[in-house]
Amino acid sequence: MIRRTIGIRDASVLGAALVAVIATLLTGSAYWTYALTLIAIYAIAAVGLNVMLGLAGQVSFAQTTFMGIGGYGAARLTATLGWDPWWGLVLPAFGAVAVAVLIGLPLFRLRGHYFAMATFALALGTNSLAVGAVLLTGGSTGIAGVPPLAIAGLSLGTPQGFLIVSWIVLALALAVFFVLSRSHIGRAWRALATSPDVAVSLGVPVLRLKLLALIVAAVMGSVAGSLYAQFSSFVAPDFINLVMIINLFLIVFIGGRGMLSGPVLGAAFVALIPQALSFLGEWQNVVFFVLLLLFMLFLPRGALGFDLSWLRPRPRDSSHPVPERTEAAR
Repeated sequence: MIRRTIGIRDASVLGAALVAVIATLLTGSAYWTYALTLIAIYAIAAVGLNVMLGLAGQVSFAQTTFMGIGGYGAARLTATLGWDPWWGLVLPAFGAVAVAVLIGLPLFRLRGHYFAMATFALALGTNSLAVGAVLLTGGSTGIAGVPPLAIAGLSLGTPQGFLIVSWIVLALALAVFFVLSRSHIGRAWRALATSPDVAVSLGVPVLRLKLLALIVAAVMGSVAGSLYAQFSSFVAPDFINLVMIINLFLIVFIGGRGMLSGPVLGAAFVALIPQALSFLGEWQNVVFFVLLLLFMLFLPRGALGFDLSWLRPRPRDSSHPVPERTEAAR
């Protein structure tokens, strides 16, 4: 039976995140305002990847493609055409859905690592397109002057305002993940991830489910890309490069595949740990990757997926009663 409530681990992570956001708003710390906003944007994109990887069991590298659509779409619509920033957040998501359908229909005919490699080539191609298509993307120099969101003429371009908006959007993304994972769609996704052949034999519409997972991931990736462009007021090919591809997978695996708050915890790790190790200088990356290696070795299911059952006392097996002591033993 699928649980309808949030587990203690997810509640702990989300509660800690809420306390951190409130404390940052009260203290006005510039560093933590920037860091928490970046964590929220990373986590939104990772929630989409978690739908594909953690629920549907599909290894997809196309998340940066959807982030690029959102980021460059928002930049062109607002900075170039002068549209309202809210349209720059919403309209690119429809474009990402269209691209997801166009690439999903042929690519989902591939299985296993063939599909993964095809999406990886798509992600690298998107980055190359962002560099080479100067008229469309501005090339390596990118597009500057992306305006922030505003409500009733009140700009949300202040760091604190954007922090609130980014975490509200993340909360909506997590709510969508929570509802989907505990619905019949989520159960079908898990069946698909466990055994595609068994899912087909049970009459599960495999192609439709895979396409739905990709569409959900596309929307979240596009929204994250748009928020990133509006947050930094600038978009360039660097934010959808190979490093971002790796970071998104690290976020999902570190937090725990299929876990509700996994992307939040994973995004915090990826965003904060390298900064905490900056005092090591040239050894920073070495120590960071050693920590990742140890993490993967000892917590292969992620920080929220570890098993605590070995800590619980095992009940005595009634089928093998303890023999009574004999008179001599007494």
